[in-house]
Amino acid sequence: MKKTGKNNLTQENERLQKENARLIAENKSLRQEVKLLNEKMDWLMKKMFGSSSEALNSNQLDLFAVLPETQAPEPDASLLAEAIIPAKSKTKSPRRERIPENLPAEEVVIDPPEVLANPEKWRRIGQEISERLDFEPGRFFRRLLVRRKYVLIGDKEAAPVIAPLPECLQERGMAAPGLLATVAVSKYCDHLPLYRQEMIFKTRHGVSLPRSTLARWMELIAFWLQPIYEIIRITVMDNKYVQIDERSRWGAAT
Repeated sequence: MKKTGKNNLTQENERLQKENARLIAENKSLRQEVKLLNEKMDWLMKKMFGSSSEALNSNQLDLFAVLPETQAPEPDASLLAEAIIPAKSKTKSPRRERIPENLPAEEVVIDPPEVLANPEKWRRIGQEISERLDFEPGRFFRRLLVRRKYVLIGDKEAAPVIAPLPECLQERGMAAPGLLATVAVSKYCDHLPLYRQEMIFKTRHGVSLPRSTLARWMELIAFWLQPIYEIIRITVMDNKYVQIDERSRWGAAT
């Protein structure tokens, strides 16, 4: 009789241990699920009440789904073969924006040094015009760099001469330094994101400059200002005491 009671207690103890292990595992799984649901809720709150410039893809929510504890099926070999072979994509070169012709134009005539020294010895036979979009506070205008061609009078075998183009920040770029400076100062000093500048240029001046174009111009400016940045960085880091502004700029738009 005593042996039977002892066996019953042992079986009951084993059953309780198994039940306890099951409850611990279930509790751990539920905690993990609650954590993922909280992360999902935080994600949705940021997308609903945060910056509207970033669209939420519904497939992104599947990243937080709790996967069942089942063995994944074996992948199909044919599908793997198709995935390994990359598809050929047609890359289109960026289209160059047109400068509105209704804007006022200012000509800057550039003559070769030889012609400027002895203008009476030269005869103009043509000219080349390089057009750039410039900006002064309150107005856009077209800056026309007119380079006139000349031939030497009395020498038919002499090659025509033309002044070289002034140095510019980007070859064949349509933005003049004044416009680039305006975009950079408006973004970092006046706190105007690029998408707002795009709207201002379009609605107030009738000039269409996409945000992608403005962003490429900012990359160009950063490239040419890199030496100044390095000098400032070295000067600051040489000091024994450096202060920084750690305030976050959550939700800042481009």
